[in-house]
Amino acid sequence: MGSEGYPHRLEYRREVAPGAWVHEYTELVDDMGFVMEHRRDRYRDWTVRYGTECACDFLFRRRARPGTFVVDIYRLFPGRCEHVVTVRVDWPPEKTGSSPVGEPGCQATMKV
Repeated sequence: MGSEGYPHRLEYRREVAPGAWVHEYTELVDDMGFVMEHRRDRYRDWTVRYGTECACDFLFRRRARPGTFVVDIYRLFPGRCEHVVTVRVDWPPEKTGSSPVGEPGCQATMKV
């Protein structure tokens, strides 16, 4: 992935026992969605909401095994990376019928 654009790395860890996590996936994306909110007072809530939607979309496409996932999201820069947010997602989510593309709606169960 080049240094131009908005490269991000999402690391997915699934809970296998209380307090024990296993790394299942890493997703590299060029996505400016994480930087769309510029107001400091809204940035954290935005990144949690957007990160959760991105994670649920990825888990849906991968047909991931059920479980609780902790997803760490990093913005990549040449020679360094910055932590953006960590979200905890129960997968699969309860079906709500609210998604425009047919998959179930997804919500973060916890901000970390």
